[in-house]
Amino acid sequence: MHEFFTEKQQENIKYFSDNLKDFLKNPLYKFKFAVIYDKEIVGIFDTSEAAIEEAAAKWPVGDFIIQQMISDDDVVSFLSPALLCHNANQETISP
Repeated sequence: MHEFFTEKQQENIKYFSDNLKDFLKNPLYKFKFAVIYDKEIVGIFDTSEAAIEEAAAKWPVGDFIIQQMISDDDVVSFLSPALLCHNANQETISP
C-alpha cells in the first residue's frame, strides 16, 4: 500500500475492501459515506462533508478513513489527511 497512508488507515482500507460486497447488500448503505475507525463502521452519512465533520470531531487525523459505499470497481477514497486543509480553513474563518 502507498506510504501516504498511516498503518491504521491501511488496516481500515483492507477491512473496507474485504467487506465491501457484504456492506453493499444493505440497501441503507449503498451510495452513502462510511466512516471507518478501528476496522469498524462507526457512522454512515449522506454526504462526504457530513462524514468528514463528524469524524474530525471524534477521532485523530490519520486514524480513520471515509469511503463511499459503491461497487468495488468504483471505490472513491476520502482520506483524513485532507482534513488538515479543512481544519485550517475552519480555524481562520471562525471568530
